[in-house]
Parts: sequence; structure tokens; C-alpha cells
Amino acid sequence: MARTVLFLCTGNYYRSRYAEELFNHLARRAGLDWEATSHALAIERGKDNVGPMARQTIDALTIDGIAPLGASRMPAPCTHDALEASDMVVAVKEAEHRTLLVTRFPGWEDRVTYWHVHDIDVAPPDVALGELKAHVARLVRELAEPPHTSLIAPAMWQLVERHVGHVGYKGGVKSEGLAWDPPVIDCSGWAALLLSSAMQAMNGASRSGVFSASEIAGISTWSDRMIEVIEARTGFILEGDRIDLDSLPRFATIGLRQGGGAWAANHPRPRGITHVVQIVRRPHDDAPFVTESQGWATPSGLRLLPLADWLDISRAWLKSGEAWAVDPFAPSLRRAGVTPTPAKCEDRIN
Repeated sequence: MARTVLFLCTGNYYRSRYAEELFNHLARRAGLDWEATSHALAIERGKDNVGPMARQTIDALTIDGIAPLGASRMPAPCTHDALEASDMVVAVKEAEHRTLLVTRFPGWEDRVTYWHVHDIDVAPPDVALGELKAHVARLVRELAEPPHTSLIAPAMWQLVERHVGHVGYKGGVKSEGLAWDPPVIDCSGWAALLLSSAMQAMNGASRSGVFSASEIAGISTWSDRMIEVIEARTGFILEGDRIDLDSLPRFATIGLRQGGGAWAANHPRPRGITHVVQIVRRPHDDAPFVTESQGWATPSGLRLLPLADWLDISRAWLKSGEAWAVDPFAPSLRRAGVTPTPAKCEDRIN
């Protein structure tokens, strides 16, 4: 049986209904064995609501290319049975719903996940539902993560601690350059080493293997091709100014179109990507960093920057046609029974 996530709002007319419909749409596309439902914590407060579902919710779903399957269902009150039957419960605004849970379902107030999405009296629908869209999409990505994801951060961080600050940059040199004196590596070689080490660690902890040999081998390539290969396998990509702290996958690989002169014609580069960086996380506190091999900043070679700082100094490249981010640890579309059809992030829910 599918596992269940229960979305709660006040009247089960606007926010929670949008979350329910969007989650089910994205979960089906991702091949997840999860299903959403939604209920009201104070259904009597929606006495002036007209019809089964808010017009703003229907309009937002329609813009996303989603035909709401529950458009004719009237709002439903939450019950103890509904809470107990759910594998996960999400209340969409803590300031509004924690008190209702304390009053009506005591003991549940600390057993649910809280978001902070305002009702229509505080925030316009494009803002509130936009925030809900980001929350739901992130939740689906987290639920779709392959097993043994806890091994990703330590596997990559071990390499960061060993090599950052000790290895120089040299174009066209991959991991074999780490054995040179002095050691060197290029940007795609460093990203591929980080990714393949984490993938192999996950495979080592899995009986069946999370990543195939061809999937691991496929990332050992030049920067433009690396982004293309990961996008084709997962169907996920962010472009340009959509790349920010809130939207980036936890361990995103980011490709930049930075020029590079004549050498950049050494491989086919449909997007013109000439530089690639990798997000890593410090295991003890999960703090996000970007690590890259580069030759323009002093000292050259491998460096490590907090993700927020890297985004700030890279802002000039974070625009359409100049930057792309992919999720190398997202599930393969083929394994979910979906024919890979790469799409931009904004097209994934259409």
C-alpha cells in the first residue's frame, strides 16, 4: 500500500488542497509510492467558502498543467483516525495551526511538520501558492532520494579535507593528476571524483546497488557533457536565476558558461558550459559549501566556499543561458519506469 502524507490547513479549501493535488501529481511523475490527502483543522471557519475548492487553487493548478482530481470533493474535517493513518502530517502554517492541534488533537502538536505559508488574508495567492509549490517539490525530492543518502556527505567531505588547499589546477587533467608532483586536477575531474566516490559508497552499503556501473562511468567526462548526462538520467534541471539557496538540490552539480578561449572547442558543448562546481556538506552540521578546481583566483587549484558566498560572487553567471544545476543523486527515470525526457525545472510539473 502507498504511504500517506496528510496536509492540514484551516478550512481544507485553498492551501492544503493545492498541496494535495500538486504532491500527487509530482509523486506520480517521480514513481513514488506515496499519496497525499488533506483535511481541515477548523472547517467551521470556512463557512463563507463557495464550492468544493478555492478558485485560486484551481487556477494555480491549471497554470501548472494539473487537472485537480479532487475538484468536486467538499472540504473535510480532520479526525484522529486520519492522523493515525498517515505516515507523515504537514500543517501549512505553524503560527495558525499549532494552537488548533493543541486544542483539538492534543499530543499531535509535536508530531507534525510545520511550514509557514500564509492564508489569503495575509499573502496573495501567487506568493502563498508559490511558496507551497517550492515546499511540496522539495518534499517530493526528499522522499525520492535513493537509499543510503546519509553516506553522500561524509564520502565527499573526506576528499575535500584531504585535497582542498593542497591540489592545483590544470585543464584536461582528471583524478590521475592527484598522484603528480605537485598534484593537479581540472574542474570536471574534481566534480567526477567527488560524485563517483559518493555513488560507490552508497553502492557499497546496498545489496542491489543504487547506481549502475554505466551511471557512475557516465559522469567522468567534460563539464558540459556531465550536466547533460545527469539531466538525461534524472529529468531535473534548474537554469539561470532559478538557482538559489532555496531551490538547489542538497548535492547539486552546477555548470557555468564562462567562456575559456580556443581550448573550449575541445569537446562538443551544446550549452557552452566550460566550468563545473559541486555542492558538498560538512557532515557534523550539514552546512553547505561549494568546492571547485579553478585557475583564476589566488591561490589557484581546489577551493571551498560557503554556498551563500559562492552564489554571491557568481551572480553574474546565474542567468538564463549561462548557468544550469542538476541533481546527481536523484532517482533514475528509467528505474521509476519513466522514459527519460529531460526538461527544465519549470517544465517538470507541466
